[in-house]
Amino acid sequence: MAVAINFVMDQGTLFEAIATIQNDDGSIFDLTDMVAYCQMKRSYFTHSAITITAEVYGTPSEGKIKLSLLPHETDKIKACRYVYDVEVHDVNDSNYVKRVLQGVITVSPQATKIPASFNFNVESGETVIADALN
Repeated sequence: MAVAINFVMDQGTLFEAIATIQNDDGSIFDLTDMVAYCQMKRSYFTHSAITITAEVYGTPSEGKIKLSLLPHETDKIKACRYVYDVEVHDVNDSNYVKRVLQGVITVSPQATKIPASFNFNVESGETVIADALN
């Protein structure tokens, strides 16, 4: 059965979360030969979904999954509550699919918006115009 964990995601910032997956008996779930998938939706009945990068993190036998979205990705997500889940699939057995995490992601709104281009100083002291988050 999937473990319920809730997260807060701040709009316009890097979102990262690492969870250790356990078997029902409390032992570490071995993620060898597994790939992870994660999506979030406004409700379980909504057709459109936002894909969250999900990957086996570290050594597969440690049972860790990392979820992440980049700042330019979270910037585009409307502030509200979403449901999510994470499934693992065995690369050697197309019939093996297990939901390991589920819960709610609350996206908090941002007030600060960085313009498309901004100036900053690098170590040499020269001013550089950068294309931010694009």
